[in-house]
Amino acid sequence: MNHIDHELEHVKPIPAPRKPYTKPRLTYYGHVKDIVQGGLGTGNDGGAAGHSKVCWIAEALYGVNTPRTLLVRGWLTEAYDQKRRWWFLVSLYRTFGRPVAGLIRRGGVLAQLLIPVFDYLVVKANDDTARVLKQRRRALPLQD
Repeated sequence: MNHIDHELEHVKPIPAPRKPYTKPRLTYYGHVKDIVQGGLGTGNDGGAAGHSKVCWIAEALYGVNTPRTLLVRGWLTEAYDQKRRWWFLVSLYRTFGRPVAGLIRRGGVLAQLLIPVFDYLVVKANDDTARVLKQRRRALPLQD
């Protein structure tokens, strides 16, 4: 140990100033599972490898785990489970999704035709999800 290290050994660091205390506030955006997984449905698609929900076309267009794919996947799955508007698209997905996704991955015009459709579905899913979360937040009692 040299002379400088020996002198610094006895120097106490100056503590950083503390922030003033503020009372914790609870902010609720919905159940973590609903936010992270994108819906309430089980989304069982009959055993697709590595996938719990149907969305082969969105995966081919946007990527496997991109936010747009996850949002559309959760939204359409929930719509199908609750037989809400757009539920019929999931039925079509189950029948034609894999072959169409294969064609999209090979390239060509099909992707260019489907991107505007799925971009619309992304906007619709985002709006519907925001509306549902807002309704859930309003239904909660106010907390201080």
